[in-house]
Amino acid sequence: MRHPALGAALVLSLLALPGVCLAGDLFAEPVPYAVGYAPWSVAIEDLDGDEYGDLAVANNESDNVSVLLNNGDGTFTTSVYYAAGDGSVCVKIADLDGDEDADLAVANWRSNNVSVLLNNGNGTFAPQATYGVGAAPWCLALGDLDGDEDVDLAVTNYDDNNVSVLLNNGHGSFTLHATYGVGVNPYGVAIEDLDDDEDADLAVANFTSNDVSILLNNGDGTFAAHITYGAGTGPVSVASADLDSDEDPDLAVANFMSNNVSVLLNNGDATFAGHVTYAAGTMPFSVAIEELDCDAAPDLATANYMSDNVSVLLNNGDGTFGAQDTYATDRFPTCVALADLDDDTDADLAVTSANDNSVSILLNQSVGIPGDLNGDGCVDQADLGILLADWGCTGGDCPGDCDNDGDTDQADLGVLLAHWGEGCP
Repeated sequence: MRHPALGAALVLSLLALPGVCLAGDLFAEPVPYAVGYAPWSVAIEDLDGDEYGDLAVANNESDNVSVLLNNGDGTFTTSVYYAAGDGSVCVKIADLDGDEDADLAVANWRSNNVSVLLNNGNGTFAPQATYGVGAAPWCLALGDLDGDEDVDLAVTNYDDNNVSVLLNNGHGSFTLHATYGVGVNPYGVAIEDLDDDEDADLAVANFTSNDVSILLNNGDGTFAAHITYGAGTGPVSVASADLDSDEDPDLAVANFMSNNVSVLLNNGDATFAGHVTYAAGTMPFSVAIEELDCDAAPDLATANYMSDNVSVLLNNGDGTFGAQDTYATDRFPTCVALADLDDDTDADLAVTSANDNSVSILLNQSVGIPGDLNGDGCVDQADLGILLADWGCTGGDCPGDCDNDGDTDQADLGVLLAHWGEGCP
């Protein structure tokens, strides 16, 4: 890694690494796949039209993107490489040209531009087209910002303390629309309708000012002045989802220097309650949100750069989170992405590791369909029988424990009944 802002922090961290934590059992051991040099970001989407989640990895030191196609069972083909810009650090996937296949967008922090690689329709990609942005672009997010039903780009510019918005011309080419000031040294960015007015807003994690900027959309792809909310120390990544089941999107922020995750719950109008922090590993560099344990509540995962692991924090169902479980990875994990990779309906982990030039896959070992306790793909009377026979089990290893909290109780019955009949003929 050669980013100046984090260099000193990484050196200091080597003096005080914590002991290794015991891991949970929700995920299997990591299986690594070789990619380029210093992989810094991974994204998951079906790239070749076979309905399985494939991988795209941005490689910081080899200035390219690795594409790994899924064999259909959570194993992957050998990397194929496509040139990007200088210092490729962030990759995102979406249909950018309206032809119903998934394209790539890459932020290149040393060449101050964004690469767009259009899909040929079969998981191979045309040569990049590049678009200039601000100084040291670090992260990008994709979404329809101007309401014309095509996918636009928002890019954080670390050295300029702003965000570039690039509007799609409708066929996968882009025009730099405007830049908007945010906090000091912005890293992560997320696109989400935060104020429930049916247009897409921005949330930005600002490393040096220790806060999150909210930029509300005026409805046409222009944005109001940012409003800031405190986070932990050194926020670098932000993700959005409804964490407390009140039907508005909340924020989760990975705080690199305070070794934790901030959760900011939405008041319903794009204002946010004070952040609540939850311990993660050492120097969490990425946060992702997905339902991981079959209880229908979105959970958190962080890639922890200096403790060589991933933290999983399970949602209690109300936007609060239990203590982390940790899962070992290769050295210096930089990014975690979550999606179903082995076609069993639950979300797995993909984690890039900068030191080992790899992306590791950790498959989810929970029941595929919530409530399907016998694994036959159908939630029915047989599963209810298993749960009732196991009723009152505590201390882990409970066959009726759907929500992975170590016992079988009323909560598990609620999950099963909520999914009754799912997957059945």
